[in-house]
Amino acid sequence: MNTTFEFSSNPRFMWIYNYDEKGVFTGTFNYCVPPGTGLPANCTTVPCQPKSGMAGVWDGQKWRTVPDLRGVEYWDSHGTPFIVLELIAALPDWAVTVAPPVAALGNVLLFKEGAWLELTDQTGAIYYSADGEEYQVPDAWFILPEGYTFISPGTPYDHWDGTEWVTDTLAQQAAQAQEAAQQKHDAIVQAQDQRQILRGHADEQVTELEDAIALGIQQDGDADRLTAWKTYRVLLGRVDLQSAPAIDWPVMP
Repeated sequence: MNTTFEFSSNPRFMWIYNYDEKGVFTGTFNYCVPPGTGLPANCTTVPCQPKSGMAGVWDGQKWRTVPDLRGVEYWDSHGTPFIVLELIAALPDWAVTVAPPVAALGNVLLFKEGAWLELTDQTGAIYYSADGEEYQVPDAWFILPEGYTFISPGTPYDHWDGTEWVTDTLAQQAAQAQEAAQQKHDAIVQAQDQRQILRGHADEQVTELEDAIALGIQQDGDADRLTAWKTYRVLLGRVDLQSAPAIDWPVMP
């Protein structure tokens, strides 16, 4: 078929094949060419008859056929729909061509390993590793990894065995013993500080009374008070600090 266009002084009808600004075939019709004029823009007399599922693209000299994906619907892995509106070489690598189901209220969809999953949105929920370490669900499409659980451990010494939390009683007992020892140590240190304060006060009272008696300016009862404060000071020294915090402190005069 001769598709070379030639000008003519007579009107004539010709089949022309139109394309858009990107060269994509848009259709054909029988065009009446006025005398002495050429063809309209963006058309050729070279026939274009792409098969179903294909599209013609004019390269300036000839038509080439490419797959026509226009109108194809696809989804991302969360079920968001897309539709091809122009010629593209292929769908995106992440495109899912299996239509998603309708998710129930409060649920979300996730395409994973060739199938749609319907997930409950647990954004912000707390989940735990096998060692009890705490994590927070980052988004609605979260899938709990193997070896993790939403069930909270009962103690810091629990380990998740895949079904339930199992307490490491030896570790728990060792920690409790260590905590008790620390509490005992802290109580003894506190008792030492308390006795030092009380002893300092008793020393002040004894010194003042001894000075008054030595200078002959004592008052009635100072001798008895001196004896009481000295006795108190001795009793303070005899306090068993190892019994802290259950110490029966002597009564101050």
